Amino acid sequence: MTEALIALVVFVGGALVAYFKGRKDKDDANEIQEHNEYLATLKRMEKADAPSDSDVQRWLHERGKYRGDL
Repeated sequence: MTEALIALVVFVGGALVAYFKGRKDKDDANEIQEHNEYLATLKRMEKADAPSDSDVQRWLHERGKYRGDL
C-alpha cells in the first residue's frame, strides 16, 4: 500500500511539474513574440517618412488661424 501511495505522489508531482513548466515555456514564448513584434514596429516606424519641419510649421500656422488660443 505504501509503495502505491509513493508511486501516486511521484506521478502527481511529476504531472504538476510538467504542467507548470509548460505554462512557463508558453509565457516565455509569448514574451519573445511580443518583443519581436515591438522591434518590427520600431523598424517600420524608422522607415516611415516623417513630415518635414516646413510641413509642421505650415500645419501649426494653419491650426493657429482656427484656434484663438495659440
